[in-house]
Amino acid sequence: MITTSKKITEHFHSSEFKCPHCGGIYIDENLVNKLEQVFSKVHASKCIISSGYRCKTYDIQQNGFAGRHSEGLASDCVYYDENGKAIPSKIIICVANDMGIFGGMAKINDYYVHLDNRSGAKYRGDETRGNANYWTDPYSYFKVTKEEVSKYTHEEVKPDTNVNVFYKVKTKKHGWLPEVKNLNDYAGYENSPIIGLAIRVDKGSIKYRAHIKGGSWLGFVTGYNINDYINGYAGNNQEIDCVEVYYFTPNGIRPYKKAKYKVNDYAWQYDNEKGNGQDGYAGAPGVTATKFQIEIV
Repeated sequence: MITTSKKITEHFHSSEFKCPHCGGIYIDENLVNKLEQVFSKVHASKCIISSGYRCKTYDIQQNGFAGRHSEGLASDCVYYDENGKAIPSKIIICVANDMGIFGGMAKINDYYVHLDNRSGAKYRGDETRGNANYWTDPYSYFKVTKEEVSKYTHEEVKPDTNVNVFYKVKTKKHGWLPEVKNLNDYAGYENSPIIGLAIRVDKGSIKYRAHIKGGSWLGFVTGYNINDYINGYAGNNQEIDCVEVYYFTPNGIRPYKKAKYKVNDYAWQYDNEKGNGQDGYAGAPGVTATKFQIEIV
């Protein structure tokens, strides 16, 4: 711990962290080094420390308890960008979270952020709501995109090439069942015959069709709407035995991806490929489909 007035890093001096109540200095050098790493990461022009060390008396006055500030392990601060404009706290939290170097992180207000060097249990807070843990993924919680963060870090944002597929089936016994995502589960229940199938993806597009047991192939559909009898799902309320799916990869994703799917416990089928044990569709003619699974690979 640093207890004297001295320059610690290029942009931080220990006097910036002194307790406003007793004037004492007691700050973890490791914490300051990490604050410096954030400074560099966001190409900051300055960082203002609003609260560093707080003696126990003052910390209790401020928070009602003696926390990490009283241990010299915490800093409340605001970073400024290259043009001297305050960087939103949600941006700093996302950057710090990606770096993985702080034990505690929290939004204090739109610009001030709490960063601490605690060990053990993590603190992921939003102090506009209280002093509890409120998030695990700051991007989704604070509604921040990688592109927004890159404006400060100047790092290239690689496109997200993961494709999620969502699907649901209608069974003769249960009607439409809840939606399934990727291979988190399978669509189907209690071996009840599948009589309808709806599929959608979050990137690109997909077409699919169903084969009626003892009948023929129905037309391809591309929608995902159980109230649309024309293009919202595959099936006509008769038992389905086979399914064909084809995934169209968007321009922003390469290499090309495929739909990998299966009916019941038969082998996986890729798009409408034939050969290597594939028939161009999943399922077996004459055998009622009771389970369906799919992912995009």
